Amino acid sequence: MKFRVFVFAVFAATVSGCQYKAEPLPIASYNVYSSYGDKLPGKYLLYVDPSALSRDIKPSDMNCAAHTFPLDLRSGFKGSVSKTFATLVTELQLVERPVDRADLAAQGAKGMIIVKGEEFDGRLRVVPGFWTVGMETEVQLAASIIVDGPKGRLLGSTVAGEGNAQGDAGAFCEGGAKALIDSAEKALKQTVGRLGEALTNSERVRKGS
Repeated sequence: MKFRVFVFAVFAATVSGCQYKAEPLPIASYNVYSSYGDKLPGKYLLYVDPSALSRDIKPSDMNCAAHTFPLDLRSGFKGSVSKTFATLVTELQLVERPVDRADLAAQGAKGMIIVKGEEFDGRLRVVPGFWTVGMETEVQLAASIIVDGPKGRLLGSTVAGEGNAQGDAGAFCEGGAKALIDSAEKALKQTVGRLGEALTNSERVRKGS
């Protein structure tokens, strides 16, 4: 039976173990709910800090226990925020570091947007079946957004999102990486969409004071 073959393959792989990298692509959220009919007017600077969004995920049980799944959301998070916010703001400029409030006017900007990936967690579970062996994954993600204008803080909020996925384990548990990517992309889309909603629906940001 396929499950016996799978168990043997897992046992054989424990001699050295394997790493299956999971790195989701940027996922823009284009269905951000807005109470306003237009983009946020003016020029805004955007700084994205994804540095906390990388960690190794281990299966929650003994199946595939020898394998590690490095889950790296940094590039996907930064790209997702950039793509989504570009649809919400009239003019958006990415910067390598936050700009002080006092320097915003010199750059012709109405505000400084700072988005940070705060934390995330991932879970992977092997689900034995009669003919096939599956993987169930879940990724939870939290992120924050602040907006500063020349006169002070305009917005500060934290949001969260999650994603779930299932897939085939593969012969040597490699299917866990794809299932984690699927979950992570769903979590990214949900989280970034909520960040976008916090920005575009902020009355203080739109008033600029």
